[in-house]
Amino acid sequence: MKIIRLTESDLTNIVKTVIKENSLQDELIQQIKEYGWKETSQYVGGRVNLKKLVGIESPIDFLNLFNDLDVVQSIKSQSWSLFRYKKGRNLMIYDKNSFAVYISYDDIWSFLEKGFGLNYTEIQELTEMWLDEVYNLRGIKSFTDSYINDFSLDDSKI
Repeated sequence: MKIIRLTESDLTNIVKTVIKENSLQDELIQQIKEYGWKETSQYVGGRVNLKKLVGIESPIDFLNLFNDLDVVQSIKSQSWSLFRYKKGRNLMIYDKNSFAVYISYDDIWSFLEKGFGLNYTEIQELTEMWLDEVYNLRGIKSFTDSYINDFSLDDSKI
């Protein structure tokens, strides 16, 4: 076994590097939340690079980025709850009447599909389990919807 001696300066540099990496990771996560996965990945050379930089190793790691979505009542339909970080950019819509959650293809579904190679059924099962655990939505079916932000026209009062 080889023993390496580090000076105080070496340790300080290591700590600074770790802090920088964590700051970059936090900034990228914020960018994903604000602008979406697809757009953010273009700035770092693609999905694979972004996955590494953010530390995502599994599909559930990716979904857990969205554990803190704001949930607001739609003013257009009393049966809709809108899930988002900012007004006008819905990431999911829950329709209480049909027990369906429509998930943004561009922001969430496509990454599970292309980034992890999951098929439609696998994504449904995973997102339904995640929605149950994180948002307490039981007995729902999840679907993708590439037109989800067309519903943002109704937005909400918030």
